Amino acid sequence: MQQWRHYHSTNTIELMIFSKRTYFVLILAALLLAVSAWVSVLKTIAIVIDVLFAILLFVDFQITTRPTLINGTREIADRLSIGRDNNVKISVTSLGTAPLDCLARDEFPENMGSDVREFVFRIQPGQVSHLDYNVLPNRRGAYNFGDINVRYRSAFGLFYHQVKIPAARAVKVFSDMKALHDLSIKLSRSSELGELQQRRRGQGTDFSSLKEYTVGDDAKSIDWKATARRDRPVVRTYEAEQEQRMLILIDAGRTMTSDLEGLTRFDHALNAALCLALTGLSHNDQVGFGIFADRPLAYLPPRRGKGYLKNILEVSFDVEPKMVEPDYIGMLSHFATMQKSRCLFVLLTDLTDPTGSQALLSGLASLAPRHLPFCVTLEDRQINAVALTSGSKIASANMDDNLEAIYKRAIATDLLAQRELALSVLQRRGCLILDCPPQELSDKLVDAYLDIKTRAKL
Repeated sequence: MQQWRHYHSTNTIELMIFSKRTYFVLILAALLLAVSAWVSVLKTIAIVIDVLFAILLFVDFQITTRPTLINGTREIADRLSIGRDNNVKISVTSLGTAPLDCLARDEFPENMGSDVREFVFRIQPGQVSHLDYNVLPNRRGAYNFGDINVRYRSAFGLFYHQVKIPAARAVKVFSDMKALHDLSIKLSRSSELGELQQRRRGQGTDFSSLKEYTVGDDAKSIDWKATARRDRPVVRTYEAEQEQRMLILIDAGRTMTSDLEGLTRFDHALNAALCLALTGLSHNDQVGFGIFADRPLAYLPPRRGKGYLKNILEVSFDVEPKMVEPDYIGMLSHFATMQKSRCLFVLLTDLTDPTGSQALLSGLASLAPRHLPFCVTLEDRQINAVALTSGSKIASANMDDNLEAIYKRAIATDLLAQRELALSVLQRRGCLILDCPPQELSDKLVDAYLDIKTRAKL
């Protein structure tokens, strides 16, 4: 799913920087001139040194490879993935006649992490040096790469040429494109799609054919008219309805702004939502997509076809969660009114306080029975760990730490109890639920969707 492009330019910008050797000679000559006020012969020596050094510097400049003979390219993916190492390849070419000792630095966006700040290397004449490094973006959106800077030492080591190779380029950081790529390959190779397209006895609503009754068949599927005509038990077989409608909604309210295991809760939810959308589109379902907080932030109506994923990626890549209270009742009602037929409503959100949970319960309850609500929440393993802290561990700490640990454990236990209560109420009201850690969310959400489709729950 990723495409690679080369960005390069030969219109270099040159800057010459003196080396430590040059500064040493210049300082020495200056000292000799200063002392020559008492020892006159030193003035002559200083002048000779300056003249010889100027000649040497001129020769050094003439025989050193010109900056115009240094070219560079940058190779990056069209789309970078949030929370992953994204490879960047720099290629530096010298068309000169002598080897060069170089230092190179790429101007990557400041708010991206990188495993390499600068490269020190030696390049042979007429050859290419390949420099690889990784950038790690933790936020989606548009970013700008700057120029490629290469500094190399002159033949005699008296100065450095610094070359700025124009290579400015805007890039976009999307959700986890690597996960989407891996899932796409898995779906193309998987037999699950073929299995879902196979006819299943007793499942689905579309009549397929008649067959003789065998042990294990559902007696309710017996076709009595066909049985009477053939004088032996005959059952109807059905195939699961394949083209279904699914609307994926992501909560972008205040509860989704906090960080959880390296990314915001919203980004974890978005990564999982895109994997679910790809799976649904691969199974020829109509997939819609929406993001909301106190108002709608993005919406795409349900459509069919794998190409629709590009629209979902573009509409979501720069949306950020907001520090506002989400309007669950109003927003779920708003999106529901735009669905003309029965739909699987998948809501990715979080449960943190009784007020928000109650509003969420009311909003999801309003969807049934016309639609099938599916609430997906992010489990915080850190809270679980605090709640499960043993009494012996707390008792082993000093008094102040002991009180703090007891307080944290009580809060964590209360949060988990409220969460379990809200989820159980949702389940009793006919809402499907999934609560799991962020690292497992994408896989489990896809599995849950396939199970819904296989069992024809919609």
